[in-house]
Amino acid sequence: MVDADRTFAVASDNSLVDLIRSARRRLVVIAPALTDPVADAIADRLPELGPLSISVIVDADPEVYRLGFGTEKALDRLREACDRNLFDLRVQFGVRIGVVVSDQITMVFSPVPQLIEAGSRSSAKPNAIILGGTAPDRLADAAGAESAGGSEKQEIGAQALTPEDVQAVKQDLKANPPQQFDIARALRVFNSEVQYVDLKVEEYRLSRRQVALPPDLVEVGDEQLREQISSRMRMPAIEKLEIPVKTESGVEVFKVDDTWFDGERKRIMNRYTFVVRNFGHVILRHDREDFDKEIARFAENLQIYYEGILSALNSLAIDLESRLVKEYLPKWQAHPPPRFARHSLVPTEQDIEQELRSIARWRQWVFGKNAATCSRSDHLPVVGRQIA
Repeated sequence: MVDADRTFAVASDNSLVDLIRSARRRLVVIAPALTDPVADAIADRLPELGPLSISVIVDADPEVYRLGFGTEKALDRLREACDRNLFDLRVQFGVRIGVVVSDQITMVFSPVPQLIEAGSRSSAKPNAIILGGTAPDRLADAAGAESAGGSEKQEIGAQALTPEDVQAVKQDLKANPPQQFDIARALRVFNSEVQYVDLKVEEYRLSRRQVALPPDLVEVGDEQLREQISSRMRMPAIEKLEIPVKTESGVEVFKVDDTWFDGERKRIMNRYTFVVRNFGHVILRHDREDFDKEIARFAENLQIYYEGILSALNSLAIDLESRLVKEYLPKWQAHPPPRFARHSLVPTEQDIEQELRSIARWRQWVFGKNAATCSRSDHLPVVGRQIA
């Protein structure tokens, strides 16, 4: 409830709604635009026209909605209620003060633009004053509250808000809608202190690499090979690699794999960034240097891991080639692949073995069909950060 004994107060939605609901004889509301709760409270009182004198004056400039003085939904709600109760909603272009007259209590307040600030709910941060005495009568006369046809004392709101005015506002807002006010305020306050950031790591999940195999290699008898081969060949399982990892305090030895690097990426993002809802991650500018250092260490550790994987694969390559040759050499000798016949070639055992060993080359099924012709540096994992 509004404390009429106070002079300085807070014009929150709750206090404005309390004043609107408590009016018994006279109600005047003046504001650039209305919020949803205030519009609902006014709409609820419109059926009481007659015993209750009501005057509502707003602006018809779309900018008041983009600034966040009120909402388009509130305007629609109030317009519908006005039409049902044959009530003229009044307009005063450029009004930027707020007034609520509820019988003999008057609150004059500073409307809050939600784009700039969220507004106060504490009496220690007032944005309104409470007036009594003859002030309500004078304000009601100046707003034309006592005369449906206006009077010589009426100063504002002499013009009705027409359907054409409302339609113009809605079309303008559709073409250039308001921003999300909570995000806009955060950007305004922290714009000089934060940057948008995103950390991407690509081409490092080597354990998930696969390559399509020719149909000739689909039937497999070797149990261990069968676990790796369907119509695609998967990378053989490699235990976690024990590598020297660079940290803030120095170098430590860890057992790492793809999942470990996933966790490191998340740790870095959680430590240095926070989320602006619906926009993404931001970083405080004073953390940027430390963030860059972490990314540099991450990239170095990823390079060490990559080299370790290559070394492990080299040791597995000989075994893989031997198993493939042993599995398929007899089958291909009995039934050579069609590609030999297309070239009118009678494959020798050496030809078949050479073909099988080329298929088994680990570079091809780790990095793709054309990897055998690419240098190692072409396939290094990529660590990228985007900062705006």
